Amino acid sequence: MNEHVSAWLEAYHDGELDGRRLHQVKGHLAQCAACRAELDRLQALSTLLQASPAASHLTPPERFVAQVGLRLPRHQAHPLWDRAASIGWRLTPVGLFGAYAVLQAVFIVTGIVMLALRLGGEPARQSAAWFDGLGTGLNDLAPIGLPVLDSVLPINWGVVLYLGLMAVIGLLYWSWLATWWVRQHHRSQAALEESI
Repeated sequence: MNEHVSAWLEAYHDGELDGRRLHQVKGHLAQCAACRAELDRLQALSTLLQASPAASHLTPPERFVAQVGLRLPRHQAHPLWDRAASIGWRLTPVGLFGAYAVLQAVFIVTGIVMLALRLGGEPARQSAAWFDGLGTGLNDLAPIGLPVLDSVLPINWGVVLYLGLMAVIGLLYWSWLATWWVRQHHRSQAALEESI
């Protein structure tokens, strides 16, 4: 047997081997000085541990747990406003998507109403009846409002407003995404530094 029997020396020392394995270890120890030296060190350690006096004072388990708990770093409780801000920050994409959906709905309805005003058909009269409840008829607003809105910008004001609002929502979303990425990067760096 050419391999060392280091893995079996503790069991051999404690008398836990029997049969074929016991004969292999004994035969190897008779031929190998390195394994005999390791067995001698193991026996010396065992003798030293047996000669050492028993601990006179052992800490009760409950007290030990309490002492360890006192030495652990404290997690600071986050104030309510901090948790609310964190939740709000996480829900920002949902709010931006909601703003996008509302803007889409507003511009679709506005486009339908503007088309109806320009065509002057039945939808315009129905819309005017709806606005009558507000104190001003839609028919009164159309002759004044449409030329003013059309003269403000050389292109359609609705398109400019729509594109501007979509750009603002897009910028807000991308800035949130960049902030999220930076936070994740810093967290992973901190975790990596902690583990080192």
